[in-house]
Amino acid sequence: MKAHLTVATGLDENNLIPALVTIQSTISNAQDKSRLSFALFHTGLDDHVKQLVKGLLNSYGVAFSLINMPGILSGFTYKDTICTHRLYPLLIPQYFTSRNFVLSIGAGSLIRGDILSLLSDFPTGAKIGAVRCMYHALMDQPDSGPVRSERHFSRNLLLFNRQAISPEEGQACIQLLDEEWPGRDETILNYLFRHALHLFPQSWNLQMPLFQQPDAAFIPSIRTAITSARNNMNLGQFASHLDPDDMTAALEQTNIHARDYRKIAASLMRQIQDRMPPLLFDPIWTALQNIT
Repeated sequence: MKAHLTVATGLDENNLIPALVTIQSTISNAQDKSRLSFALFHTGLDDHVKQLVKGLLNSYGVAFSLINMPGILSGFTYKDTICTHRLYPLLIPQYFTSRNFVLSIGAGSLIRGDILSLLSDFPTGAKIGAVRCMYHALMDQPDSGPVRSERHFSRNLLLFNRQAISPEEGQACIQLLDEEWPGRDETILNYLFRHALHLFPQSWNLQMPLFQQPDAAFIPSIRTAITSARNNMNLGQFASHLDPDDMTAALEQTNIHARDYRKIAASLMRQIQDRMPPLLFDPIWTALQNIT
């Protein structure tokens, strides 16, 4: 029997369209979407936005759940620290106890490969699968945090092997927030799982704000991989590493990936325009539409 894959991402009103682009492009490129389900972590969505998201995902024909972080963290010691939609990856080892594999994808990603292919030949002993961070691979990037390695991986794509991660490691994901390291979840996961890491090809994390950087801007060990990724992208992350809400620099580029992203986003905006008025103004909206 082929493995099922839960895809997790964070969601709020500010990143609604980037999250939906990620979800739609993931589904569009999966050979068997029946093997996928989506877990959307949020810290409280407007009821109309919830209905919009549910309507769109139902139309895509996939299983999904909206996970209210304040609700699941009620009474938890670290609730106030972790209760942000961007830190949800730290909850995955403890929350998804009935799942073998959970894939976290950052909102702002454009998927162009079949994410189910990541399960193929995934090493049994690996606890996490990820891709090197292009920002940490810049030649002039200063070291930060407790992990200094050319294998520093990004939070943009994280495949958790739940069966291999111990309860103690799951707890440490949360407890290490006390260290207040730069990068927070990304740094914690690098620290905990650097010795049980499976690196995916760089094509699964092409960080688009750096797309136009020359090869010489990166450390030698990653240059060939980045060149290959530019020509054969599976995942492009358009959000800035420094400010995840800022996608302007990447979206203004003229390459084919930026054009594809803008095209999908425009389609989603039209879908939202069609769906939102009835959610806000029914029953009178539908009644007037039928009359006029």
